[in-house]
Amino acid sequence: MLTAKTMHADVHATLHPMVAIQVRDVPGAIRDDLMRAARERGQSLQVFLREVLEVEARKSRNREFLRAMAPIPVSGEMSSDRIAELIREGRNGRDERIMDALGKPADS
Repeated sequence: MLTAKTMHADVHATLHPMVAIQVRDVPGAIRDDLMRAARERGQSLQVFLREVLEVEARKSRNREFLRAMAPIPVSGEMSSDRIAELIREGRNGRDERIMDALGKPADS
């Protein structure tokens, strides 16, 4: 059965293939601290560190977005209709990119 969760995982794996990252020369005390933090959350060290990396990557993307938005002048107010239109355009573009990555027509 195809659920939203498995579909999301399939799309994610297609758009973002997994890679392996190795960190050398980590002091034992730091490893122990990380293992303790993972254990407190009921996670393996691998899952814990992947979440740490995801958070850092998200912060980096947010900083890039804010830097890109800084030069855009804001003048006047925007109508709710225009805001809804921009949201629809963004979602349609995102949906097209996802379907294209899956090799499926955008209207399915």
